[in-house]
Amino acid sequence: MEENTLAGFRQLLETRLDVVMHGGNGSALKTTVHGPIDPMDSVDMASHHRDQDLVNMLCYRSQKLVSEIRSAIKRIDDGKFGTCWLCSSSIALERLRAHPTAILCVRCQGAIETLKRRYPVA
Repeated sequence: MEENTLAGFRQLLETRLDVVMHGGNGSALKTTVHGPIDPMDSVDMASHHRDQDLVNMLCYRSQKLVSEIRSAIKRIDDGKFGTCWLCSSSIALERLRAHPTAILCVRCQGAIETLKRRYPVA
């Protein structure tokens, strides 16, 4: 892959990393830790737990995305960006533009998704 193409992907990934880490408006995703919960009825308690679960899920997804972006930047540094982890063929530029953290080519990704549908984990 050409140096200017790699530089463009690096810039895109670094921008996305900055957005995930600091938020689009400059404020990071913050979780509020509440002290002891005041006595609540069962509906309030269920709502509180749902809200906490949502915050936890969003934090997990953000952490996972940060890890994927950092891994993609490392692959650029290592000269492995754009190479499929399974078959070692080049990942199409169109796929990388749509999903710059991709580690699999379309063919291998499709094969894995087919296996997941055929043999779902319980």
